[in-house]
Amino acid sequence: MDNFGVWKLQLCLVSNRLLAISGKTGMKCCGVEITGSEVILVSIEKLEDGSFTIIPSRSTRIVLHDSSDQGSVRSFYAAISAFVKNHGVTDFAVRGRNTKGEFAGGAMTFKIEGLIQIVDGCSTLILHPTTIAASKRKHGFEVPKGAFKYQANAFQAACCFMLK
Repeated sequence: MDNFGVWKLQLCLVSNRLLAISGKTGMKCCGVEITGSEVILVSIEKLEDGSFTIIPSRSTRIVLHDSSDQGSVRSFYAAISAFVKNHGVTDFAVRGRNTKGEFAGGAMTFKIEGLIQIVDGCSTLILHPTTIAASKRKHGFEVPKGAFKYQANAFQAACCFMLK
């Protein structure tokens, strides 16, 4: 085995060991719930003891005022991008919505979802509400007392993502 192969093997061993030790600790995730024309945001970080903490933020809601106006859509995208940059978010965990049926999401909600998915430097995972509920039952995470009540669904989506 040449020197490059030895170095590569050592790097893989070190990487696997670090991943096993750290899990997703220190990672910042933004939980998102899309309701009508607004997104509810909550950024969380996983602590060393396995608990979650909410990263304080001034903005917890961003509204898309007019989905047919290009300026409004660009403004919304800029606000989401600024939120990501200011909070050091690496991932979005979006609480999914039904695509058809009585409780289906509207066209604007799917447009908002698309804008979130294309934010530079972030990955996006859309989680079905039943997946989030199962994760909550399995791991027993609760919304911290410092969170607003309307942020509960977004917080649970972020926790579910961090525990995957």
